Amino acid sequence: MMYNIIFQTFITPDKLTHQEILYRLDISNRHYYRLRRQAVNILSIRLWTAPAGCLDAWLELLTLLKGT
Repeated sequence: MMYNIIFQTFITPDKLTHQEILYRLDISNRHYYRLRRQAVNILSIRLWTAPAGCLDAWLELLTLLKGT
């Protein structure tokens, strides 16, 4: 669910409104924000604790995904 929140909010090429994201995920507003905060925290921990070589690969992947 947290992956889907990150994907639908930040990565998907479709520009979704907040209500569309909630509808697609079938969750409440409060649940969305709770899970989104946890997902961003986990992602940031994973990125900042990754070895330097892995971090470069992650940043390159995120750049590629953002450009699509």
